Amino acid sequence: MRSFNLAEAVHKIPSALEDMIVRGAYLEHSARELEQSRREQEVRLQTVRASQPPFLFLRPRETRMAFLSATHATTADLTVIDHAQAVNKRLCDHLRTCSEAMLEKWLSTHCEEYRLGLTAGHFATDWEKALMRFTEHAQAFIVALGAARNMASAGYDTARGVFSPGTYEAISHAHALGIKVEAEIAATNAIAMEHGKLLGKTVFNDPMPRLMQEPYAAVVAQIASHPAMVAQAEFNRVISAVEDLIHREVETLRRRVREAAQQHVARTESYVRNAWNQLHAHAVAHSVDAEHISAVVEQTERAYRDVLEATLMPA
Repeated sequence: MRSFNLAEAVHKIPSALEDMIVRGAYLEHSARELEQSRREQEVRLQTVRASQPPFLFLRPRETRMAFLSATHATTADLTVIDHAQAVNKRLCDHLRTCSEAMLEKWLSTHCEEYRLGLTAGHFATDWEKALMRFTEHAQAFIVALGAARNMASAGYDTARGVFSPGTYEAISHAHALGIKVEAEIAATNAIAMEHGKLLGKTVFNDPMPRLMQEPYAAVVAQIASHPAMVAQAEFNRVISAVEDLIHREVETLRRRVREAAQQHVARTESYVRNAWNQLHAHAVAHSVDAEHISAVVEQTERAYRDVLEATLMPA
């Protein structure tokens, strides 16, 4: 399946998973019946209490006993229903937990969309590593630019309009680091593009921002041909731009990546939950025989007796 398709899934899910989901459907029908019975018993109890004669303690013993017996019987019935509801809820919770885990494994093998969603989980790690590499190269680039700027102002031959050999070497070094910075920006943006390409048509789609790509290396290369004052201004401009990129754009993207990672986990969990809800609703509507509700519920209680014994006291 490309994406979860209920019509296909109901015929393909494992028999063990189907058994749990159908049992859960029977339990839901039973829960509705229990709730209706409880409401009726509450009304009955209110009616019995309302029928209490004034000065009951002065009434004949037969009258007192009849009233107390009716009250106790109705209260006892409520207690039985409450216990049955507790058993029902425990079984429903257990079957849902187990069947959701089983469904998740099945979806990860048979549903292409969900499988893509799981695969995309690595993007957050890739982004973090890419941003870390970029930051390291950008900081080294800033240091190199600062060194070249300082050398340029001190080693400029005004008469000839040239920098010192050391300054040209420093500019060349900064140029090489500028190339690396541009490459890391491209690598980071490529992750965002791959992410969008992989998930763009799925429910996991979450477009990510890109880092601004600037021709840092070309700008640095041109500085060598500028007069000292112009070169100084260009060095300062590039340094400021890269610092802004590190402290503003990268931090914004890093927060966005972490937020996306959290949302991605929520989406994968929601995907399984929604698929389970559809299967459950289908079973409730199409797989329950009203005549067999009591029998199936009793058999389910026997089948999962160990679960009940571990969490519930007997009535």
